[in-house]
Amino acid sequence: MGEERRELRVLAVDDDPRMRFLLAEMLAHTSCRVLTASDGAEAMEILEEEPVDLLITDYEMPRMNGLDLIRWSKARFPRMTAVMITGQDSQAIVAQGRECGAFRVLAKPFSVQQLAALMAELRTIGLVPSTATEDHSPLLP
Repeated sequence: MGEERRELRVLAVDDDPRMRFLLAEMLAHTSCRVLTASDGAEAMEILEEEPVDLLITDYEMPRMNGLDLIRWSKARFPRMTAVMITGQDSQAIVAQGRECGAFRVLAKPFSVQQLAALMAELRTIGLVPSTATEDHSPLLP
């Protein structure tokens, strides 16, 4: 018997409402259930209520930047995969993203094909679950 696939739970965080909308639309076509937040503080509130499989966050946002959100999220939900997106062309930001736990740092603008390829890669290498039986609960303190 084959494995039962389920919707991937994704939280897309960006202070630009157009980018949040575009991410949600793109991800909806890759079997994802998408939640959105306008900044890191709002994302933390959402994650406390509903942990996700994948966090996609912008780097530069008010109240809490993407690096701090990834650090907090990875400490609380170590099995969650994180991807950071940025409009800044800086190798230092890419390095910081990787150091704090981002699987990949995507430069804006990115295409639908790039996002779909990333999602397929994450599923193929097992960084996000593809079956209904996997556990998504946070580690207890």
